[in-house]
This record gives sequence, C-alpha cells and structure tokens, in this order.
Amino acid sequence: MSKLLSANFIRLRKMKFFWIGMGIMLAAGIHFPIDRYMDMKETGAVHHIDNGFFACALFIGILMSIFCSLFIGTEYSDETIRNKIVTGQKRTSIYLSNFVTSAFVGIAMCVMFFLPYLCLGIPLLGFFKINIELVFLFTMTVFMLSVAFSSIFTLISMLNHNKALTAVSCILLAFGLLFIGAYLNSLLNAPKVIPIYILDEKNIPIASQELNPYYLEGEKREAVQTLYDIIPGGQAIQCTSLEAVNLPLLPVYSFIIIGLTTGIGLYYFKKKDLK
Repeated sequence: MSKLLSANFIRLRKMKFFWIGMGIMLAAGIHFPIDRYMDMKETGAVHHIDNGFFACALFIGILMSIFCSLFIGTEYSDETIRNKIVTGQKRTSIYLSNFVTSAFVGIAMCVMFFLPYLCLGIPLLGFFKINIELVFLFTMTVFMLSVAFSSIFTLISMLNHNKALTAVSCILLAFGLLFIGAYLNSLLNAPKVIPIYILDEKNIPIASQELNPYYLEGEKREAVQTLYDIIPGGQAIQCTSLEAVNLPLLPVYSFIIIGLTTGIGLYYFKKKDLK
C-alpha cells in the first residue's frame, strides 16, 4: 500500500485541480478576514476572528466532490486501476490508498484556509472570543467532516467507472447535502410564534401573535436535530455559524459515516467487475 500511496502523491503534484482547490482555499482564507476588517472600518460593525473562521466547511464538500471524481475517475479512464490489479495489488489496498489520499487532500485544503485566516485575522480582528476549547473542537469537527466528505465521494468514484457520470453525481450530492442541511436548519430555527395583523371594527390593523404551526417540539424536534447533526451538510452549516447544539457528537457522527462508507465501498469494490 505504501507504493500505491507514493504513486498517488506523485500524481497530486501534477494534478491541476489539486492546486486550484488549494488556491481557492488560500484565497478564501485571505479574503474573509480582510473583508471583515474593511467592513468594520466602513460601517463600525464589530467583527471577531471567530466570524467566518470555519467557513471552509461550506466549501470543502464541493471541492472534494470534484477532486475525488477527477482523481479516481482518471484511474478508470486510463485503466490504471485494472493495471494495478494485474500487477498483483490487492483491491483493498487500492481502495484504501485512494481514500487516504483524498482524506489527506481534504485536510490539507482546510489547513490552507485556516493558516492565512489566522495570520491575517489575529492582527486585524483580534483573538478568538469563544472558548479556546471550542475552537479546537470545531477545528476537529471540520477536519473529520472533510474526511467524511472524502469517504463518501471515494465510495461513489471507486464504484463507478464512468468519469463524467461520477463527477456529476458527486457534485450534485455535495450541493444536495448542503441544501438538506440548510432546510433542516430553517426548520429548527423557525420561531415559536409569528406576528399577525387583524383589523378591528374600524378597520385599523392591530398587531398580534399566533403559534407557528411549523415550530418543532418534542420528539419531532429531537429527530430533526439528530438528522441535522448526522448529515455532513448540516454539520457544515453548524460549523460555519458556530451554532452547534451537540458539538461533541459531530465528529463521532463523521467517524461513523467514514466507517460505513469505507466498509460498503470495500465490500462492493472487491466484487466489482473491472472490464
């Protein structure tokens, strides 16, 4: 497996999208703190480094969907995977080497966002206002989330030999997970009461309130919250907004996703007919 990993990292150095993705994260890590500093100077609004520091969680799923589909899809289109098996490499090693490479790239892209944000954010916006333990926990959650995304897209890419179809499927899934996360977030943040206006006898509007029929309570709220915590798109939104109700559980859910997707991927890749 070490030889497979070595070959993968050599490919990384020559892969254009890897450097494009790293460049996007670097640019975002530079832009975010500067933009908040400029806004603070122009409007007088107070911004801290906390605001937006974990925004890379929103980007990493999309970037990894593209990376995995291209990196692994090229192995199918060039018949590299079939040649590896012919030369005696085990399917388990091939699958895991691609997963480890993808996981490394996901973490590296997050680091490429964090480093410039720290270097510019601290001098411009000051140090973190939230507890430093929460900063480390959110950071761990983002890293685990990037690996979970990598695991999901490695599964799809390794089981589909059609490069174009793989790319479309991965990208759509990445956006779909974010959309579901945003929808669940809107359900959980629905107000308990909503304002209404009624007319009195003289047709003068009077402000009043009524219970919101879409407000979630009890078991329904717990079920939606659990789904929101499990889905990678939900975790991405919680990390970005720094509003995680069950923060310590998020890395655990990501770990479970990684284990399940890797196990399923290994099982079916061993049975896959590589034409």
